[in-house]
Amino acid sequence: MAARYALLVDLRRCVGCTSCQVTCKMENGAPVGSFRTRVEFADVGAFPDAKRFFLPLFCNHCESAPCLKPCPVPGATWRAEDGTVKVNRDLCIGCGKCVDSCPFGARFMHPYIPIKNDPKPYYKAIPGLKDKPVASLRVVDKCDWCSDRRAQGEEPACARNCFGKAIVFGDTNDSNSRISKLLASEKTRFVNDGDRTKSRVFYVPLNPAVFDAADAPVNPEIPKA
Repeated sequence: MAARYALLVDLRRCVGCTSCQVTCKMENGAPVGSFRTRVEFADVGAFPDAKRFFLPLFCNHCESAPCLKPCPVPGATWRAEDGTVKVNRDLCIGCGKCVDSCPFGARFMHPYIPIKNDPKPYYKAIPGLKDKPVASLRVVDKCDWCSDRRAQGEEPACARNCFGKAIVFGDTNDSNSRISKLLASEKTRFVNDGDRTKSRVFYVPLNPAVFDAADAPVNPEIPKA
């Protein structure tokens, strides 16, 4: 049976060190101001009962991914056999439709990587694109759960370098994997609208209020699939 990957974040173990955010940025060369992984800080309550919680956020690799349908180029944004949602930089035309459609703010335009594909055949589908000089168009970037590391049998950098061992990555089709056992034994939930998009990132909450307090819903209006 082919692997089907997922990520689980045990918020009871997260200490807010931001190691996942930093190590992801270093591993994948994310540009200044952009992140494939980020940690939100959530302040809940008021003095003297104020608490601070941490919420690591990633691409959710949704099974009903809102970013797939708006892409005008077949194969530019696609789903691999293992369930991960990926970007083909050779096909991306830099229109940004997938970025606007992601309700989790998980995608961004990479300022230093120009497109390779000719956007002209897609002007009719994306009228505003013809008003932009082709030389100014840049590809989309996002978390791919470190596909280069996984190709070498390694886990994603965020899971590898999590000091609190809060991030667990694995194959949910393997009943003996750690993530499968945790999903079977722990009560999990998704971030915001992740239940509707069928997120592949699961959270074991320390306090459910963290999901409402953290600045997670970047684009709250999710287009219907």
